[in-house]
Amino acid sequence: MNTAVAVADQTNELSCVIIPTPGVQLLLPNVCIAEIMPWRRIKPVPNGPQWCSGLLGWRGQTVPVVHYVSFADANVPVPETARCLVVMNRARNNSGPAFYALAAVGLPRMVQLEEDDLQNADVELGAADAMQVQVGTELATIPNLAFIEDRVAELMSTLT
Repeated sequence: MNTAVAVADQTNELSCVIIPTPGVQLLLPNVCIAEIMPWRRIKPVPNGPQWCSGLLGWRGQTVPVVHYVSFADANVPVPETARCLVVMNRARNNSGPAFYALAAVGLPRMVQLEEDDLQNADVELGAADAMQVQVGTELATIPNLAFIEDRVAELMSTLT
């Protein structure tokens, strides 16, 4: 196979990241992620929502830290720490903050996916879920970023 054909074949691939969170693995396009960093001390939000662990100082900005699983099950205790933080770029144009972070219990990993690599899983979805897919042998959730970003924007508007 010549190089031009190999490059053309690769254009159908999507670079994604699998982010391990308690009870679910999130699947996101790589372009949604601004930075992955080790867990850092975060400032608690007094009387904040259960899904928010606190606020992270990052590059001169205040970034809320989201525990994704709390959107699906309010009874799940939110851990005080995690393995790392995944700083997310806001996916939609709205008045909310440009960044927020997801708490991950393990190290995120890159995957290259093609359309054939994804199989839609027929399961009940929560408000924070856009879709559940089978990626190879693993079940992963594609989060509803609009829902998450709306909650983050609401929280940040109450703090200012």
